[in-house]
Amino acid sequence: MFAQKNISSWSPLYFLAALGAGGMIVTFFMYLLFWIPHPDQPIPVYQDWVSAFLAGSSTDQLMIGIALAGVVLFAVLHILLLLWNLSHYSRWKTQGELQKIAGTNAHTQLLAIPLTLAMSINAAFILGALFVPGLWSYVEWLFPLALSGFTVLGLWALRMYLTFFSHSVSANTFNKALNNSLAQLLPGFAFAMISVGLVAPAAMSNNTTTVAISLFLAAVFLVPAIFISLVKMIIGVGHMLEHGVNKTTLPTLWVGVPILTTLSIAALRIDHGLAHTLGLADANDSPLMFLSMVLATQAFLVMLGYAVMKRMDYFKSLWSGEEKSPVVYALICPGVALSVSLHFFINKGLVAAGLLTKFGTAYWIMSGGAIAIQLLTAVVLFKLIRQLIIVPRTEPLPQSA
Repeated sequence: MFAQKNISSWSPLYFLAALGAGGMIVTFFMYLLFWIPHPDQPIPVYQDWVSAFLAGSSTDQLMIGIALAGVVLFAVLHILLLLWNLSHYSRWKTQGELQKIAGTNAHTQLLAIPLTLAMSINAAFILGALFVPGLWSYVEWLFPLALSGFTVLGLWALRMYLTFFSHSVSANTFNKALNNSLAQLLPGFAFAMISVGLVAPAAMSNNTTTVAISLFLAAVFLVPAIFISLVKMIIGVGHMLEHGVNKTTLPTLWVGVPILTTLSIAALRIDHGLAHTLGLADANDSPLMFLSMVLATQAFLVMLGYAVMKRMDYFKSLWSGEEKSPVVYALICPGVALSVSLHFFINKGLVAAGLLTKFGTAYWIMSGGAIAIQLLTAVVLFKLIRQLIIVPRTEPLPQSA
């Protein structure tokens, strides 16, 4: 069972555990998105995987079974972790902990909440599509509900960030010496996740009004996502060069990886909505070069972070259980994001451009890389949950503060 933590030892960063579990749902959904036919809609739904399962080989059936089992397993884990965190957040806020971090560097940790809830909406959409027969027939009615949900989350996140920014600059409560990490990119990640959710109807709806509203709302939150990410990346690197990096916050060096994945998928969805529904762009343009640049940038960020983590023996202390800060959960989303980016690069980039034969030897070798990253990420997630959240059987539950 999950531990009931002392409120003083809980932080909003624990929401990143639920976020990581939600991200793992997406990695298993990639199997179905790219490996089974779904000619009648842009994503696979219940009827598609059932037909593919009944008509497929034993290998196809095994793949579909693994994908569905993975989706269900991590959906359950996501919900449990989300409820656990919401319970702690309610107590944390009631006991005045929010006032203690107002305007400080830690204030932006609150953006992990709308970030995770945005992932929850995405997960709910995947679960509905895969397990509710005929749901896609009503999808045009569901898109306005999804847009409303993401917009509410976006406005909530915007209010959080504006409160932090106005407080920190007016009261001079932000400590630059403690900004020797990329932790301040978290708000950019939150806005990117909300934006990619808002633009989903633009890529899937046949209603021009829905598409137009989707594109506009996505742009509203895409702007702060890009602005905050770029500015905080530059400032954070500058402060790391000046003060050195804090070992505890080393996982934040990879936060740029999931931001790039969400922004790139948002860009693909925007292009699809403009080209195929509104007819305002060339539908024949290949995203290969764009996806190549995204993946290359992510690889560079991974190498930079890995070099620093290795030099500071971070992986050794992480695996031995010495790292007890919830910042460690920031390691999960980069793995999820890199796996998803590889799937998109392979299928929407190389295969779509005719440079790679789908389901050929080279295809499976490259897809195997995405699967390997996915499985490694899952192992790390379970280990971190066991170390930081699950109550050891030999220890009593800690008392609430």
